[in-house]
Amino acid sequence: MRQLYSALIIIVFIVVQLAVLPISFILAFTNPGITETEMLDQILPYQAIAFAIGVIVVIAIGHIHKNKNRIERGRQADIPVTIAWIVGGVFLAYGSQVLAGLINVYVLGNPLESENTSGIIEMIESAPIMILVVALLGPILEEYVFRRAIFAEIYEKIPGSKIIGFLVAGFLSGLVFAVAHWDFTHIIIYLAMAYTFSFLYVISGRLIVPILVHIIMNGVVVLIQVLAKDYIEQLEEIQNGLGVIIHLLL
Repeated sequence: MRQLYSALIIIVFIVVQLAVLPISFILAFTNPGITETEMLDQILPYQAIAFAIGVIVVIAIGHIHKNKNRIERGRQADIPVTIAWIVGGVFLAYGSQVLAGLINVYVLGNPLESENTSGIIEMIESAPIMILVVALLGPILEEYVFRRAIFAEIYEKIPGSKIIGFLVAGFLSGLVFAVAHWDFTHIIIYLAMAYTFSFLYVISGRLIVPILVHIIMNGVVVLIQVLAKDYIEQLEEIQNGLGVIIHLLL
C-alpha cells in the first residue's frame, strides 16, 4: 500500500509539471502572435497555483498512509537533534554544492552558469509569485517526490548493507532529480544535492530536515540572484577568465 501512495506522489508531481500545457496551447491557439515573454507572464501564475495544490495533495497523501518506510521506522531524532541537523545540514549542503561545482567546472569543463537556474531567475523576474514556488513550494514537493517516494522506496528494496542501499538509492534518485530539472551539464551537482538531502533524511529519520534545508538553500540562492545579479555576472566573467588561464596551464 505504501508503494501505491509513493506512486501517487510521483503522479501528482508530473501533473503539476504539465499543468500549464493546456493553458499554453489555448493561448497559442487564440493568440497566434503571442511572444514567449507574454506567454510566460500569463501562464506562470497558473503554474504557481498548480504547485500550491500539488504540495497540499502530496502532504495529504503523506499523512494518510501509516505504513512507514525503512527510514521512518528507525529511530527518529528528537527536536533538539532535528534542529541541529537542519542547521548543520545547510552548511553540509552548501559545502557539497561548492565542491561539486568546482569539480564540474575545473575537472569536467562544464560552464559555471546553470541554464535551469537562469531560467528560474527569468521566471521570477517575469512573475514575482514564482519566488514562492522556488523558495517554498518547490522544495517541499521535490523532497516528498525524490526523497520519500523515490529514494526511500529504492532504499527499502535493497537488502543487506544500508551503505550500499544508500549509495544506490541516492544515485538513482539523483539521476531522476537531474532529469526533472533538465540540466545534464550540472548532473554532478544534482547528485551531490541528492546524496546530501538523502543523508539528512536517513540520519534524522525525518523528512522535515531535508525539506527545511532545501527551502533555506533555494531561498538564499533566489535572494542572492535577484539582489546581486550584476555582481554575480562580474564574478562569472572573472571565473571564465580564470578557467581559460587554468586550461592553458594544464
